[in-house]
Amino acid sequence: RGPRGRTRARGRGAGGPRVRLTPRGPAGWEITDGQTTILMDPYLSRLPYRAGFGLMDTPELPGDTRRVFGPDDDLVCDAAAVDARITRADFILHSHSHFNHTLDMPHIARKTGAIVIGTESTAVLARAGGVPEAQILTVHGGEDYEFGALSIKIIPSLHSALNGKHYYDGRVFPRDFRGPRRMDNDVEGGTLAYMLRFAGYKILWFGSMNYLEREVHGLRPDVALIAAARQRLEIHDYTGRLMRALDRPRLVFATHWDEQSLPFGAPQDTRLREADVFVKEVKAVSPRTRVVIPRHFEPHFLPR
Repeated sequence: RGPRGRTRARGRGAGGPRVRLTPRGPAGWEITDGQTTILMDPYLSRLPYRAGFGLMDTPELPGDTRRVFGPDDDLVCDAAAVDARITRADFILHSHSHFNHTLDMPHIARKTGAIVIGTESTAVLARAGGVPEAQILTVHGGEDYEFGALSIKIIPSLHSALNGKHYYDGRVFPRDFRGPRRMDNDVEGGTLAYMLRFAGYKILWFGSMNYLEREVHGLRPDVALIAAARQRLEIHDYTGRLMRALDRPRLVFATHWDEQSLPFGAPQDTRLREADVFVKEVKAVSPRTRVVIPRHFEPHFLPR
């Protein structure tokens, strides 16, 4: 039996595969057991931007000579940055369609042959980026799909309350959209969360700082990847309500906590201080939970 009497699923334990979780972008992750590799919101381009994405321009960084993208500029995947970190994938899951979650997806899917799973807007972006139809699965939330050693429960969710709760985006990408992608035509397209049943673990992942409490109540994941940026503070008792609804998972990874348009390796001191507050919020309601603030590309192995 697992924690709190849960049945230990086949494959978990001393003889089972080791599961590795590695950050692959602001909300992005790679999860693998060495045989199957799942990516979630992989975004490594980290484009600098100004005026047009929420209220937050990229902070100035001495010596950063990268091109800065404005609202009318075509957004371009940094293929070299992606190729340096991603070599294989079997599945690519997307929480929503914003560029800082999906811009790199077509390149990765074409390169790896991975199955892309996401909303209709995400599917439109995949087609516009040249991903073959056979690799695209459109979901709405509520599906629970079996893929052999992996099963995926797709969970209806909500996007972060940006701009001091003034955020709203009810649009979807039209089916005939072919690009180019720009910040002035950036579309959320609805938001999803996902729970993976993989190698004997239940791993729950959120790609944005909000959720539907009724949809996650009773899921009881072993591991929760929880979006932890300061926009969570717009939501009443964000961390406490979520931890209680999930029955206080033993292991939590903070995700979507960093300044996502700064280059890898740039100082993240302000965002790390904010993430430390999230850790305290988790501990206040679940003292026994281990909380990890992962650094870029730092691998983490789940216990056998």
